[in-house]
Amino acid sequence: MKLTRRSYLSLSAASIAGLAACRSAASQTAPGVAGLPSSTGALPDLTSFPLGEGVTYLNCGSQFPVSVQARKAIDEYLDHKQDFGATDTYRLNDNGPIEKFAKLVNADPEELSYVQSTTTGEMMVVRSLGLPEQGARVVCDTLHFFGSLPLYADLGKKGCDIGWVKAVDGRIRLEDLDKAITPGTKLVSLSLVSTINGFEQDLKAVCDLAHSRGALVYADIIHAAGCVPVDLHASGVDFAACASYKWLMGEFGMGFLYARKGVWDQLERTNWGYYGMSSFSPHIYPYDAPGDTIVDYGFQDSANGWFAVGTHSHTLVAHLNASLDYLLEIDVENIQAYTLPMIERLKEGMAEAGLSVLTPPESKTPLVTGVYENAYAKWNDAFKAAGINTTVSRHRMRPSVSLFNTMDDVEHFLEVLTSV
Repeated sequence: MKLTRRSYLSLSAASIAGLAACRSAASQTAPGVAGLPSSTGALPDLTSFPLGEGVTYLNCGSQFPVSVQARKAIDEYLDHKQDFGATDTYRLNDNGPIEKFAKLVNADPEELSYVQSTTTGEMMVVRSLGLPEQGARVVCDTLHFFGSLPLYADLGKKGCDIGWVKAVDGRIRLEDLDKAITPGTKLVSLSLVSTINGFEQDLKAVCDLAHSRGALVYADIIHAAGCVPVDLHASGVDFAACASYKWLMGEFGMGFLYARKGVWDQLERTNWGYYGMSSFSPHIYPYDAPGDTIVDYGFQDSANGWFAVGTHSHTLVAHLNASLDYLLEIDVENIQAYTLPMIERLKEGMAEAGLSVLTPPESKTPLVTGVYENAYAKWNDAFKAAGINTTVSRHRMRPSVSLFNTMDDVEHFLEVLTSV
């Protein structure tokens, strides 16, 4: 019997247990994943992500569905927030997501701060480095997040020397970065995994090169953390940021900013948030200790001290506590191994359907991008009618897969793709 989302949801728990060992070749678990101990069993995990009837979701690169575990954690927090009962024992683990994300990407918790979004983190880094600065050299590439391109273009208008590295065959070549990162370059800004086509940079090689020329490196890791292994310490990257609503299985409005300990002394203070303070002693309120100043204060020697500003969403803290626990238990390497056969099938099938595949053949990231003139007009309605939720723009489409997808989902997508 073939295990699909549609058939799976109609089976009893006992039947599901009996089927775990007999998936069809089309949805076979990748080596090393079968029997994976987790709160939901072996992959694919269709129980934790009960999508709507008839939905084929190939769009985690846009936003991740809410898991059953995360929904439970959110409900528990909201129940507490609704009544504040005298016997309420609920306690929010406010720093939990920082500690868990640190484990996920191999960083120290004090190197991390909450931020609203990836872009917020990137702009904080840029400002803390004193940019724009007349004549400062900044290197960026054309596979970086498209929403960041105006930032660097505008820095160029304000006097920075911007070096643009263009993609060749869907890749940013190290030899082209070598030419662009001249001695004295201040910042190299890139996406570890490109939102455009899933290309993954060799981050350690880029950092080694940049550091040899005196440059610092910022990496947007929103399409890496949670779906491909990330080791920030081993890479040597100086700054990184990501929101949580994609592969971290979180929600819009909250993410993480990483600042390596070794660069804190090179930063200019551009944030004065209460949440970053280490001490606060006013001398203006009743019963305050006397003092010659309005307030005495200090800032933490940490990423929080440099970048924490105001309050953050407690609902999303509850959400991320559950989602990051789940990710750490499943393990990102297992997720990547499980999705690889589906990624390869998408590349093959999209090329056979006449699309130009922008994703490099060697890519192991869960995004596959195809280009076709007027793709939206040709396929969007057909995908919707077939219950397929994926990213389709004017001339591009970008299906993405994760741990709840099966090969049947991929074949359903390719069936529609070739039938229009």
